[in-house]
Amino acid sequence: MPIFLNTDKYDSLNTDKWIDKSEIIDMNSEIKLTITGLVYNQTVVGTYGLVLSEEYGNRRFSVMIGEPEAQSIALKMNNKKSPRPLTHDLIKSLLNVFNAELQKVLIYDMVNDVFYSELHIFKDNKIMIVDARTSDAVALAVRSDCPIFIKSEILDIVGTEVETVVEEENNDDQKNANLNKDISVDDLNTFSIDALESMLELAVVDEKYELAVHIRDAIKRKKEEV
Repeated sequence: MPIFLNTDKYDSLNTDKWIDKSEIIDMNSEIKLTITGLVYNQTVVGTYGLVLSEEYGNRRFSVMIGEPEAQSIALKMNNKKSPRPLTHDLIKSLLNVFNAELQKVLIYDMVNDVFYSELHIFKDNKIMIVDARTSDAVALAVRSDCPIFIKSEILDIVGTEVETVVEEENNDDQKNANLNKDISVDDLNTFSIDALESMLELAVVDEKYELAVHIRDAIKRKKEEV
């Protein structure tokens, strides 16, 4: 059930339906995140790792999401549209119709390696908080251009510090050359699995998600041939 906040009268919110804003929005305990990329999960078929990083820091973590949600996020990040509205497009349209605005997404808990998220929706001077899967919440966030936050205590547990590493130019030049040219399915079949996996990582970093899907499929085909 949604929780409502009346932004006009915080001093008298004493019912089960109304909650003092300070009790649920403490910006000092929330850390803003950015989407670093999507990585195909080689262990669990049909899933991706959604990589999120703190905006002002070097910690990052990944959330396992399904392929439909990953494609939905990738489509929007690449400014591409599906021929017909996806579920997240429909939800965004409904928010617009009812003059509601998604103000932020908050990852507020983690239980048994499952992340729990909230949608903070503003309408008629009220903030409505709706529970959501993290994958769906992020897919809506990229469509609404709204920020994504995580509770600091959760990031302290799951965040991994990543150092900036200068990669060797010899390998990168060849891999980037492969990515920067038009690659057909037949071309991908000529590469080894190791080369394809390296190209997949670079494609995700460069936000070339359509190419990443083709590379992933090529890896799958080669593994089936073995």
